[in-house]
Amino acid sequence: MNETTATVSEYHIGHTTYRVTTTFNPAFRESLSDILKRLITRDCENLLGDNEQEQDKQAV
Repeated sequence: MNETTATVSEYHIGHTTYRVTTTFNPAFRESLSDILKRLITRDCENLLGDNEQEQDKQAV
């Protein structure tokens, strides 16, 4: 079993406290820039929708 490190952060918004746990697995092979690239690409695809626009007309 791989060891993971976890960090708990607390955020106070109004009268509500949110506890967020961030977990990092050092054995994971995807880098932070790979993750960000994947998330940005997915977000752009969602914004463009499924209409297949021509490359020169797509927003970047």
